[in-house]
Amino acid sequence: MTGILHVADGPFVHAVTMDDLVKYHGRDFLNGLAQAFVVIRTATERLGDGRPLDRRRIRLVLGLDPPGVLDGFEYLTRAFTDRRVIVDRRLGIGPESFDGNYYFEVQYEGRRLVLVLRDGIIPEGYSQMARRGFARLLDPEEERRWSAGKRDIADRILARPVAESFHVTGPTPA
Repeated sequence: MTGILHVADGPFVHAVTMDDLVKYHGRDFLNGLAQAFVVIRTATERLGDGRPLDRRRIRLVLGLDPPGVLDGFEYLTRAFTDRRVIVDRRLGIGPESFDGNYYFEVQYEGRRLVLVLRDGIIPEGYSQMARRGFARLLDPEEERRWSAGKRDIADRILARPVAESFHVTGPTPA
């Protein structure tokens, strides 16, 4: 159960579920959506002391930005629209993705929280399959396995305590 994540937008507080992110995204990059959801949920717990973070004051540093990650963080923070995100694929921190590394940094009110995906969460060969998938080089069976892999990664991340899926550092001064 992923529960409900509350995010503030000025005086308004929005209740957001994974289902909301999936509807907004409209595709099957559930793994990236789950990562964004867990990162912001953890930031709320540790940077907001459980109170909703004002999404317009969140800044992000990411080691990658595939579709699910991008849409998940955009829905939750509007950081891409408001240009409060840095994507640096050269960070080299965290397991390798097809387009960078699984590194997530949330900055809020002068503090930061860093989450790095643990080794073993992404199955062996998944990044190569994703690279081929984005290049539209997968046959129908490979496409099915890639889609199933995205769902499996999301299910594992959402079902586990955050410390089992991510190395978490902070909060520390930004």
